[in-house]
Amino acid sequence: MPSIHLIQRTLKVVSVDPNEVQRTESPTFAASVRRLKEDGHYQCWVCGTTENIQVHHYGSEWQYGTIVDMDELFNFVTNEFDVYGYGKVLKDQPITTVDDIRNCMCLCQPHHTGVDHADGGFGTGIHSGDFPTWIIQKLAKKGFEPVPQAGETEQDALNRLDADLGVAPSAEPTAPQA
Repeated sequence: MPSIHLIQRTLKVVSVDPNEVQRTESPTFAASVRRLKEDGHYQCWVCGTTENIQVHHYGSEWQYGTIVDMDELFNFVTNEFDVYGYGKVLKDQPITTVDDIRNCMCLCQPHHTGVDHADGGFGTGIHSGDFPTWIIQKLAKKGFEPVPQAGETEQDALNRLDADLGVAPSAEPTAPQA
């Protein structure tokens, strides 16, 4: 029978935000949101909920809109990670802004910006942790949520997963990894 344990990491993300302008909603972004709703995609890409939906710029964040190579963004959202199939549909149209629908992904607030755990940690959102931890929330077997959810401590999540898997809990979390 497998054993499970907690993995704790401390992430320090350093990035220079090239835009010092106040963010406003562009007509392109408004049109992208409208089409996502019309086409039935206005639900969380990770968990499927329709509550508290936010639109995430997944190929290039909005803040990098002035420095992203639009040809590279086009290739990524059209050929490598085409979330809703708009890359194929719009393959003959260039991308001129990060607000293009091909760069938009609907996420609930917990899977976008994350939730605070009862013990002060967070990590459910794409903006609050690493990609492997975020994506397993979509790919894990039903009922096996490895990331502490709102109101849970790390130990609560460990106990819940222990019960789900039928394994003995580990007593201590592993040492933090850099």
